[in-house]
Amino acid sequence: MKQKAFWLLLCLTAALHGQKYANAFLDIGVDAASLGMAGNVTATVDNLNAAYWNPAGLMQMQGQWLSLMHARYWGGMAHMHFLGYGRREPHQALAVSLLRFGVDNIMNTTHLIDEEGNVDYNRITYFSAADYALLISYARPLPKKNLYAGLTAKILYRHIGDFASGYGLGFDAGLQYVRPRWKAGLSLRDISTTFSFWHFNRQRLEEIAAAIPGQNQSAPSTYEVRYPSVHAGVARRWTIRQNYHLWLEGDIHTWFDKRYALVRTSFLSLTPGLSLQGDYKNKVFVRAGFDRLYRSPSFGSMHWHIRPAAGLGIRFKYLQLDYALNDSAASGRLSHFFSLLVDMQIFKAKQ
Repeated sequence: MKQKAFWLLLCLTAALHGQKYANAFLDIGVDAASLGMAGNVTATVDNLNAAYWNPAGLMQMQGQWLSLMHARYWGGMAHMHFLGYGRREPHQALAVSLLRFGVDNIMNTTHLIDEEGNVDYNRITYFSAADYALLISYARPLPKKNLYAGLTAKILYRHIGDFASGYGLGFDAGLQYVRPRWKAGLSLRDISTTFSFWHFNRQRLEEIAAAIPGQNQSAPSTYEVRYPSVHAGVARRWTIRQNYHLWLEGDIHTWFDKRYALVRTSFLSLTPGLSLQGDYKNKVFVRAGFDRLYRSPSFGSMHWHIRPAAGLGIRFKYLQLDYALNDSAASGRLSHFFSLLVDMQIFKAKQ
């Protein structure tokens, strides 16, 4: 309960001083298969979840698919859900996806003490803080053979109980070059710069300010800006034995702001990432990877840090189930991810 009460302060702080953490939920990622490789899939992502990672990868999808994901963070305090549908046609691919990241049943204790100074627990109410992203994606081949392009429009809605609500819009673009043993990809996220605009309930904010005199007094910012980032990757495939294969991908992640990374300046941050995926007959998968390689000061000296990930997957006829262990939310704790891909052919097969 203390954790959820603290979440109220955390959510409002992010909203009121949000430029550094603007739309940070979009950094977490979707799809346990991709997260099991630490998100280093710019070149190799080839299914419906490419709508998030690199929309050009939708052209590698075959037929119609559904995608579902569930993840828990911070001991189950926060949840993420993802649902997507995509269809590939000969010369184009379309996808629509919905992402929700939220914390529910947060205690509102601003009325805990009544007018006479008595603590009354019956005055506690509950609310949710949630972020939503609707992704509308389109991909098609380019005139150059084996080269594909994609675009994703992101429509954002965010709310913190009845304290505040916000709306945003942004775009991602991507390219993929695909050969049997080699792949290359480029993903430009928030290429338009993603803006979010907030509306605050002034009366409720005044209640928060009055709840702890001298605290929470800052005037809120009515907008947030999420700057572009560039993700580039190259991958190669090997056949180890007749039915055993291995994909190795190296990515470079670049953000145009200051964050923990191998190269860190006031206007640019850059870090490498590496991922491995081994499969047996393209039915059983083992995955591993890392990203966010950086150095930071600790107890008077510099220490190296790395963010690892691992995962497993199994494909059976029209279904693919994936699991990943990853700290993509940068919480300092590994989170469990489960996702499911469903080939819509399963319904025709049943008929």
